[in-house]
Amino acid sequence: MSGSKILVGLEEALQYAGGDSSKARVRVVKVPDQVDVKAIRDNLNMSQRQFAAAFGFPLATVQNWEQGRRRPEGSARMLLRIIEEAPETAEKVLKTG
Repeated sequence: MSGSKILVGLEEALQYAGGDSSKARVRVVKVPDQVDVKAIRDNLNMSQRQFAAAFGFPLATVQNWEQGRRRPEGSARMLLRIIEEAPETAEKVLKTG
């Protein structure tokens, strides 16, 4: 990327920060407030241990979520929604990543 493109991008960022969104590309990601980890896991017919191993969560974390002792943080909630909607894709990406 050339220096001039960087400067243009910085200028656009400053304009956006100042309230001008005419040149901005904005993506809004909706992070769910709650996810039902047990329901997601049950729909996949997995034990807690299998679910944790398949998606990279510590087993104790899955157990704490399901028992209500803890709630998944924002990024975990997003991953859980992806697992809920496209489990095969999530598994594939996590195994090859």
